[in-house]
Amino acid sequence: MTNATPFRAGFVAIIGRANVGKSTLLNAMLGQKLAIVSPKPHTTRHKVLGVLNGEGFQAALLDTPGFLRKGRDQLDAAMSRQLASALAEADLALLVVEPRRPGDVERDFMRQLALTRTPTVLVINKVDTVSKKRLLPIIQGYAEAHKFQEVVPVSAVERDGVELLLEQIAAHLPEGEAVFPPEVLTDRPVRFLCAEIIREKVFLLFAEEVPYAVTVEVDDYEEREDQRPDVIAATVYVDSPSQKQMLIGKAGAALKEVGTQARVEIEELVGKRVYVELWVKVNQKWRRKAGFVQAQGYGL
Repeated sequence: MTNATPFRAGFVAIIGRANVGKSTLLNAMLGQKLAIVSPKPHTTRHKVLGVLNGEGFQAALLDTPGFLRKGRDQLDAAMSRQLASALAEADLALLVVEPRRPGDVERDFMRQLALTRTPTVLVINKVDTVSKKRLLPIIQGYAEAHKFQEVVPVSAVERDGVELLLEQIAAHLPEGEAVFPPEVLTDRPVRFLCAEIIREKVFLLFAEEVPYAVTVEVDDYEEREDQRPDVIAATVYVDSPSQKQMLIGKAGAALKEVGTQARVEIEELVGKRVYVELWVKVNQKWRRKAGFVQAQGYGL
């Protein structure tokens, strides 16, 4: 008589420098979009949980903000706390890197992982951008710098290598019961996800200054039982009157485009028609205001 394979479950922190593709990797592993993504660094500001149920395992995946060497304000400090919180919870870490030799940021992570003795899988993302010949010395450099459980090359955008990564995650999780019920995808409410979708559209549609000065709060979400669309009312906060003017645009055209693009994705999320109402308000130096940053949900 053979023993049944034990069930494995635990928290998996996805860590790495900004813009290495952590959120894209989370979405690829889940097989659906949960975390917002953009080409700009530090798009991710929150620790976002995505629950993955596989054959014989459950992985509570924690997407994290990119590494910040020195926080400039209360928002940066909150993002750093979320990264530290994810690492403290982690039964397993995924150190996500680009296909290049370890830099100071990666070495900082490896020192921290060594101190906490957190089992770690090295995920070399964006391997579609380099040849295998160039990849081998990069793998060797990391192997010499830290003892990883596994090294898995992937392309999160193309989902290449993701299945192998999931196998390695399942193999290195601790034995134990599932942490979340099987129907749970995330612990974040719909309002949070809607606010993030709106913020993502700002990151995609505007140049450098505006996205980093923006935070979004959903003020009201009216769910309607009949065929009428749900109504979402949200405020987009900016740092200065000039940013407000840019975000609204001529005759409100720029803000309307944000709402239009967000509406399409929110409808996919909630499975019905929605109407998105956006307002823009100035809250000068809001990133430096601890109370406001906390009220926006950063650092949770």
